[in-house]
Amino acid sequence: MTEIKLQKESIDSRITGITPDIDENNTSFNRLTFSVKHPATAKMHYWELNKSDSDSLLIKKEDGIYTDTKDVNYLKDNWSAEEYESRLRQAWRDAEKEDIPKQWWEKVQIIPRYTAMWDDVYVDKQKVKVDYSVGCTGAPLNKLNNLISLVRGKFPGEYNFKSHGNNIIGMYLPDHSIRPPYKSNNTITVYHMYYEIDIFNKLLKDYKVPEYDYNYRFWYGLKYDLDSQVRYLKIVIGDDDKTSNYQKYPDSFIPRPQLPVCTTPYFAKIYSPDGTEADEYDVFFSTTPEIMKKYCEENNLKFPIPEHREDEYIWTYGIVYDKSTLEVKQVKGYIKVAQEPYALPF
Repeated sequence: MTEIKLQKESIDSRITGITPDIDENNTSFNRLTFSVKHPATAKMHYWELNKSDSDSLLIKKEDGIYTDTKDVNYLKDNWSAEEYESRLRQAWRDAEKEDIPKQWWEKVQIIPRYTAMWDDVYVDKQKVKVDYSVGCTGAPLNKLNNLISLVRGKFPGEYNFKSHGNNIIGMYLPDHSIRPPYKSNNTITVYHMYYEIDIFNKLLKDYKVPEYDYNYRFWYGLKYDLDSQVRYLKIVIGDDDKTSNYQKYPDSFIPRPQLPVCTTPYFAKIYSPDGTEADEYDVFFSTTPEIMKKYCEENNLKFPIPEHREDEYIWTYGIVYDKSTLEVKQVKGYIKVAQEPYALPF
């Protein structure tokens, strides 16, 4: 335990402390107090916990009152991560029924506010990939259409790449290391958003994906290796009881490394055409740059985002890890960029 002794602190103090109070039964008690900086506005927020929460975190000793800093830091980080995600959600809007296929309406009722965007993907502070939304215009659209032409040249007869206005198409940049199981930087990614479920179910069957009744998210990826002419399937799975409760669902359970304090994690598995599941899984999540940097430092990992871009719209981090040993192979950071600078809340 990392205990610290507490004393009364003022509302302006940034030091964790206590403040005396009296409950409804006229019994005196101490509230745990602390301050935490908002991850987007940098404004300091002062907290006084209620009696029950304070009692669970305060440690009474003969020489005073203590608390465990790990517990307090978790509370701070959890609030910061939730506030950060709330800020990220401003880039989405409530969908109209014409925005989303009818078969998805009961599960998904949000959609990005803008379609003219792309992701700059970073590993070890180097940009390794750019993923364009099909709603881009001008030069980005030209790049996207060129990627489509490259895929069609090697994989004729593929499904409509622009089946939805939010589909994403990207390619690894040259001279950068790629994550396993991909073998070539000459690999193009196509993410189908709000996809036709019948097409997805056929892909699951074609790629011999085991039937675990997962909570599949509303997008999936196809990875086209132009050199080997191999098409991989990447499925995206929401985290729920079937993925996290080993005792109840040992077959569908997805092991994962320790994660930082974060929100809404989800997983991805990659399959080869012969049904071979890749040895690596992905886990994606949202959290603040400060929390992610601390996590990387504590686990001897490389924080992906360069310092000059830490204040931008980092909408998700991804960890590639060995599904058997849980060894982390790569840490990724995704920065969303809009063609119109006012379109994102960062």
